[in-house]
Amino acid sequence: MIPKPLYQLLPYGYIVLGLVAIISLENRWGNLSGLILIVAGIVVHQLRARNRAHNKLFHKINHGRPTQSELHGAAEPRSRRSMPEPASRRSMPEPVSRRSMPEPRSVRTDRPSRRV
Repeated sequence: MIPKPLYQLLPYGYIVLGLVAIISLENRWGNLSGLILIVAGIVVHQLRARNRAHNKLFHKINHGRPTQSELHGAAEPRSRRSMPEPASRRSMPEPVSRRSMPEPRSVRTDRPSRRV
């Protein structure tokens, strides 16, 4: 296992090695390798930063209590008993049928129209 300080410096190492490869190597494959190392370092750094921000937000919402996975080392499967019950059909309102709706008013067409 890699020590934590070295693990945290790896993305910066990727970026530095990529810059060294681009500067020192003159062929296309060397430049491509350097570019890939730089992109990999940036992506790894961004993923770690997002994960840290998500963990801080979760702990803030969770009031600093450890999660189940932190307590037991792995996520436990949730039982169906702890999940909320779906809404039953009895609790849902009944659909309005056409018979219960009022009839639309008819327009009288037997009167001649008045023109001014």
